[in-house]
Amino acid sequence: MHRLLPLLGLMFMAPIAFAQTSFVDVTPTTSPYFQTPIDEDFWVNSVAPADYDGDGRVDLAVIGYAVVYDVSVEDKLVLLHNDGESAGGIWSFSATQVPLGDIVARATHLAWGDFDNDGDHDLAVAAGDVTTLFRNDSGSLTRIPATLPGYIEDSSYESSYDLRSLTWADYDNDGDLDLLIPSSETTQAAYRTILMRNDGADGTGGWVFTDASASLDDTRHAQGAWADRDGDGDLDLFLANVDPYLETGFIKWFMNDAGAFTATDPLGIRVEHGLADIGDADGDGDLDLLVAGNIQDDNGVFSTVLRVYINDAGTYAPTTLIDAPNAEWLDIHAATWADYDSDGDVDLLVTGNTIGVGEIVGKSDIFANDAGTFTSLGLQLPAPIGSVGLGGAFTWFDIDGDGDLDYLVAGAFHVPGGNGLVESRMLLLRNVAGPSNAPPSAPVGLQVASAGQGVALSWTAAADDHTPTAQLTYDLQLWRDGIPLTLPERLPQPGNINADGHWVLNNLPAGNYEWGVRAVDSAYAGGAMATGTFALPLGTELIFGDDFEA
Repeated sequence: MHRLLPLLGLMFMAPIAFAQTSFVDVTPTTSPYFQTPIDEDFWVNSVAPADYDGDGRVDLAVIGYAVVYDVSVEDKLVLLHNDGESAGGIWSFSATQVPLGDIVARATHLAWGDFDNDGDHDLAVAAGDVTTLFRNDSGSLTRIPATLPGYIEDSSYESSYDLRSLTWADYDNDGDLDLLIPSSETTQAAYRTILMRNDGADGTGGWVFTDASASLDDTRHAQGAWADRDGDGDLDLFLANVDPYLETGFIKWFMNDAGAFTATDPLGIRVEHGLADIGDADGDGDLDLLVAGNIQDDNGVFSTVLRVYINDAGTYAPTTLIDAPNAEWLDIHAATWADYDSDGDVDLLVTGNTIGVGEIVGKSDIFANDAGTFTSLGLQLPAPIGSVGLGGAFTWFDIDGDGDLDYLVAGAFHVPGGNGLVESRMLLLRNVAGPSNAPPSAPVGLQVASAGQGVALSWTAAADDHTPTAQLTYDLQLWRDGIPLTLPERLPQPGNINADGHWVLNNLPAGNYEWGVRAVDSAYAGGAMATGTFALPLGTELIFGDDFEA
């Protein structure tokens, strides 16, 4: 049993500036979700930031289970509304609990996505062999009928960090978001990876998703990301299967060709515990790879590493940044790209375990990026302890709207003076260092042309004060027949396409359309939206959108 014991006197009485860092602790001191009372804990399984109510501030969806020891356990999905800075620099949130019904908050993942194209973020929740959609209407979440496969996360890794498992993406270029559900236990095969095509409203308040029968490898404990790796105008899937048994583990690209997927293995390694991800580390416009944790190569050799693979025309050159147990690292649990210093390139935040005073403790550090060369800042940022079987979360987002990235970390921490006992804690660290970061300019020169069975959209690339033009990604969204043109406030992630100024939409029904595109920089700041219109079927004369900023 894990109990919360009293914290030492001044532990979180006021914002704490961590030595030699650019972060200040602004964790709420009275919220039961951030700092729980004695003999209670709120164990976080997944955190997903989004401005769900459109007020311009990034809020948090949090799922986990509240424990009152020797009394009760309650699964909870909570919306933490960002109320801004309060007295003493501490951040303030107000909580709304969303009814879970039959959802059990274990091995859970959350993913925001505007699947109904109404201009706000909806929420997918996968947990306990149930995948559920919550539709967002003016900031209120309502569970809606949708037939979706369940989600099973099979991992023996006791730290069980929240991973990017569920992913939204428009894989078929029809202008709406489809949903990838890995690790799904079905009657056809155990742990299938299922791509569900968004087929729209069912006319009775529910939503129709259809199994696309995509040729994707089975997964046990997966992480996914979408990007147009080959520049052919559709989204390819990067998928890492983290397999503690090393029976089916892989790191692969699944190349999308009109909805048919072909697998490639760029590295020839497997992740036993940890993660893999994509990002443009050297700003040259192609996608490099990040691998963190315990890996095995084709020769059967195990390593515990933080490693970046720089992509040069499809050949990947590895650079090892951490080779545990060197540099005081015992294990590495998670890592993520983020331009924390707003200088235009993606840095790395990494978390794991190290040896503290008489005990193993969590540790986070930042590797600053300078033109593709990463250097440890030697920080000792707070991090949860691994290997206690209680999960955790780890995410970047801009809590204060100043254009740089702050971060949140949640999990099990040692109780000060508690003789090895642990408590649940969710920490919010505000970035107060970097240079000012202006959002990118709006794209210009919007054009529309016929493209086979589809419509080709194009624009002139945007510019940014720090991020190279080749490294910018873009958000693209589409509306039909008078639906108001409103893009949701950005999620803290790259744009939904990484195109270099063009995209094709296929098989659209006849109608009058509006489309919007905006650039996204390395700190996930989105620029002004450029918008245009077209009508289908296209006439003999091309229809050009009027450029303006919304």
